[in-house]
Amino acid sequence: MLIMRGVISGIKSAVRATNYTPMAKNVVPFQGFRLPEIREFSVESSPACWNCQNKSALRQNMICSDCGHLQDVNAGINYFKLLSFPTQFSLESQKLTKSFRQLQTIVHPDKYSNKTSREQTNSADWSSLINKAYKTLATPIERGQYLLQLEGEQMPQDNSALNKEFLMAMMERNEEVEDAEDTKTLEDLNAQLIKELEGMSQKLNSLFEKKDLQGVKGTLVEMKYLLSIQNSIKQKQQSLLGS
Repeated sequence: MLIMRGVISGIKSAVRATNYTPMAKNVVPFQGFRLPEIREFSVESSPACWNCQNKSALRQNMICSDCGHLQDVNAGINYFKLLSFPTQFSLESQKLTKSFRQLQTIVHPDKYSNKTSREQTNSADWSSLINKAYKTLATPIERGQYLLQLEGEQMPQDNSALNKEFLMAMMERNEEVEDAEDTKTLEDLNAQLIKELEGMSQKLNSLFEKKDLQGVKGTLVEMKYLLSIQNSIKQKQQSLLGS
């Protein structure tokens, strides 16, 4: 008999005295980032060319190498693959921009004005996706979150990844922004934030290399707080200029 086998301030002192971790004043609570759904496409499962019906390799991941027609947009393509970069946090911004411009030249609508309506639509779709991919990879915090999602991880939905000391520091820095009475003070505060954000980007690179995803999450949340303070600085500068 054959056996079938199956497949397998006052608030500050309160903070120090308790485990309560308040959100920094005027800092937007972490609510996570929504990123496009990531789908995996293998060579075998790739659809045939809509024009010649061949399953040949695609040039620049977009163009049939047999007939040269622009294919339907692959919204789930890995952004790093699309822009011809290895899937890692470290990248050269100038090379990224160069790759972005080259791809946009390939799919520019002017090149498809006399093509089929399908290719004209594909041109616009690819252009939009290339823009989105570039903006994601060009910004350290979004690039980090995108890599985290590629690892199958999600950002925490609260501030549990932060310690009380960091939150206290964020409260104090927001107070500094509120109390600033001139643009020079705000510029100095912003310069310090830029320096810290650059340091965090370097830290993220090391954390990703070590596969320390918990460390990655904590650093990304901290970056979000610093970016929120930067936004407060810009608003205060506009307020001072308008007064």
